[in-house]
Amino acid sequence: MLPTVAKEAICAVLQEIQTTQGFDCPALSGTTKPLKDLPNFDSPVSIAATGMVARKLKITIPADVNIFGNEDGVFSIDKTAAMICSIVAETEKEKGVLA
Repeated sequence: MLPTVAKEAICAVLQEIQTTQGFDCPALSGTTKPLKDLPNFDSPVSIAATGMVARKLKITIPADVNIFGNEDGVFSIDKTAAMICSIVAETEKEKGVLA
């Protein structure tokens, strides 16, 4: 999976969540950190967003993976996209599919 494809899906989901909740959504870029930069985007919302991104991309993201941050800090959209690409690559490798 190309990072641009993952990034587009992430941005679309973030826009949808912010709009649905009635919150402003600033312009999104690769450096945007949703958990820091988006109004009311917190851990419970990030869990829902992870599922929405996975469905949009038709992939599985392990339940124990937080694509928006971890104990080391919050992730940018670019880092989240790279993480998703790594998950897809690892899944394909395990299934014996060449990327």
